[in-house]
Amino acid sequence: MMQKSLPILSLLFFSGQALASGFALTTHSASGQGFSQAGAAVNASDASIAWFNPAGLVNIEGTQMVVGASVILPISDFKNDGSTLFPSTPNQMPNFGGDGGGANAGFVPNFYIKSDYQDFSVGLGVNVPFGQHIDYEDSWVGRYHATETSLKTININPSIATMVNDNLSLGFGVSAQYVDVVLAQNVNQLALNSADGSAKVTGQSWAYGYNLGAMIRASDELNIGVSYRSKVTHDVDGKVRYSGVNNSADLSALNPMLPPGTTLANILNNADASATVNLPASASLAFDYNISDKTRLLASTTWTGWSSYDELVVEFDNLAPDSESNQNFEDSMRYALGVSHQYNPKLQLRAGLALDMTPVPDAESRSPRTPDSDRTWLSVGLGYDVTDSSHIDLAYSRIFADTPDMDYTTNSSLGDAKLTGKYDTTIEIFSAQLVWNF
Repeated sequence: MMQKSLPILSLLFFSGQALASGFALTTHSASGQGFSQAGAAVNASDASIAWFNPAGLVNIEGTQMVVGASVILPISDFKNDGSTLFPSTPNQMPNFGGDGGGANAGFVPNFYIKSDYQDFSVGLGVNVPFGQHIDYEDSWVGRYHATETSLKTININPSIATMVNDNLSLGFGVSAQYVDVVLAQNVNQLALNSADGSAKVTGQSWAYGYNLGAMIRASDELNIGVSYRSKVTHDVDGKVRYSGVNNSADLSALNPMLPPGTTLANILNNADASATVNLPASASLAFDYNISDKTRLLASTTWTGWSSYDELVVEFDNLAPDSESNQNFEDSMRYALGVSHQYNPKLQLRAGLALDMTPVPDAESRSPRTPDSDRTWLSVGLGYDVTDSSHIDLAYSRIFADTPDMDYTTNSSLGDAKLTGKYDTTIEIFSAQLVWNF
């Protein structure tokens, strides 16, 4: 009897994914944003190259500081299409809530500084490599799957580079990465004739990784960049907090193995929680080709090893069962093409196109915490020399996402709870940065 009760409790009171990686962010450089980050691992326009390929630091003369930020404006709507609460009953999810959105605007800053020490170029970058905030209404149709998902990261990345010969430079960096996670959902107490409760998991972690790269001058017209950034494994420690959980119904009547007088509040009580989260490795190959003295063509392909984020287990230090979730993520690819034109000695114009492939393989693996899909980027930007020692970059990107199906299922011995429908998402990004040379 106890073996059956644990999956039941898992469904009723902490169903669905307990943690999601969120989207990898690419808003690390306003100069690169104008190209849709095409050729990012070879485009040494400024010190932000330290993130994409530390070997490019050797191309930045003297000491330089870059301060930038992006504003991300997403619009995301979920349209319910026959979600079910339990197939074993005639109750349909539309009776228990409406459609949902949840996307929130984001402000993503970044900072870079580069200088020289003897025969080496040294740099420091501080940015946000992963981030997401989805906040649904408490009454939405998928509230027993998720009401809030928040992932915030800060990455501190010192690096060093040197010229091996006139045509080859190498670079290496280390990262200290901080993660803050919030996950919330409603507690389904319909079986106890009670209104919804709520559950929230919060956690933090520091973890470490590395990045390396090379830049090759293949000819007077062509430069090539290759880079690799390691996987970062976070051992997240946190808390789970409940509110509104039924503390009166005697569950021993349903399960004689429970002591008399046991209530749901005795099982779902505030406690410590922990999980191991793998944020993926990535590798890029990039090309920068001078078509003429004024016009450059940039291209790149980037692999991200999302398959390392395959399974997620959140352990609770109370009587609640662990939350186990197969993410089913697959490795993904990104392809980008950009062009720049030096309009006059002070002004450079930029444009770019990118295809960003989702790691979510199918509708069954797409959850309301990670409603990702294939996306197409269109970007424009400019760079302007304000003075001999200062420069400004501006960029705008419009991201068109496919309209993906969702058929997300949570299993238990009672049956399946399904969230079925479609997501419709568009994203706008405005980026700016100031560059100072000393």
